Amino acid sequence: MDTLEKIDQIRRRLGVTYEEAYKALEECNGDLVSALIILEKEQKQAGTHVDVLQVKGQELLNKIKEIIREGNVNKIIVKNDEKTLMEIPVTAGVVGLVLFPYLTLLAGAAALYKDYTLEIERDSEMEE
Repeated sequence: MDTLEKIDQIRRRLGVTYEEAYKALEECNGDLVSALIILEKEQKQAGTHVDVLQVKGQELLNKIKEIIREGNVNKIIVKNDEKTLMEIPVTAGVVGLVLFPYLTLLAGAAALYKDYTLEIERDSEMEE
């Protein structure tokens, strides 16, 4: 597996940037598992955890609504081909009216039937 494939693996699993993934790999002399462990520990120390999900266009809106209903989310980032399309800040007091503009825009994007990546940022203590 070459370096770029390792970086892509790290990014898919932990939702970090290319730079963060590359630095961790360099620090671990190219060892993928060691780099994953280091970055995971850093995320826990920072107090946040990022889940990365792959969804199809038609599933996008339903998945976001489901995540918001769970209620233990700080931010949802919607990406397409590594390009960030939207960042949705989610707070405990968010109501439908506040989310309406985001959901309207996402409905249009979902109609395109592309593959999307959702990065769900949560506080580490919320998931324990």
